[in-house]
Order: sequence, then structure tokens, then C-alpha cells
Amino acid sequence: MPSCLNRSADNLICSIADRDGRVVFSKDADFFRSHLLHGTPARLLIVATGNIGNQDLTTLLLHVLSELNRLFETHVLIELNRKALVVRH
Repeated sequence: MPSCLNRSADNLICSIADRDGRVVFSKDADFFRSHLLHGTPARLLIVATGNIGNQDLTTLLLHVLSELNRLFETHVLIELNRKALVVRH
């Protein structure tokens, strides 16, 4: 079975996230453009770590999780890189 059959369309992901008050977490620039141009997803975490393994990404996320939760109380666009969380406007 082709892997594309297991993927949801970006607009569906945005719609569900916005409806449920969730944060979209992605490396995909399409979400960034959609957020800037259309305001959806309403809350977005852009992962800008470059090539990173799943275990290293998980470790990085767990390290900043409480700060991410705090930041998303007042901000809607945050970038995660290997060294910091950056609030984007």
C-alpha cells in the first residue's frame, strides 16, 4: 500500500486542530505559509532542527515541553530549533 494513503490533507489537519484548540507540530513549510496567509492552523510549532532522528527530537521536545505549554498560552507561532524556542510574530 502506498504511504500517501496514510496521510491526511493539510487543510483537514488544520481544521481539526483549530476546532479542538490543538497545536500543529510540523517541519512542513506549507503549514507555516498557511498560518501566515490564512491564520490556520491557529497555533503552530515549526520544527527547524534540520535532519534529526526521532529519538533526538523526542528528547529535545521533552526538554522544552513545559516552556512550550507556557508560551502557547499567549503566542500562536513558535519555532523549535536545536538550541532554543523562538517566538515568531
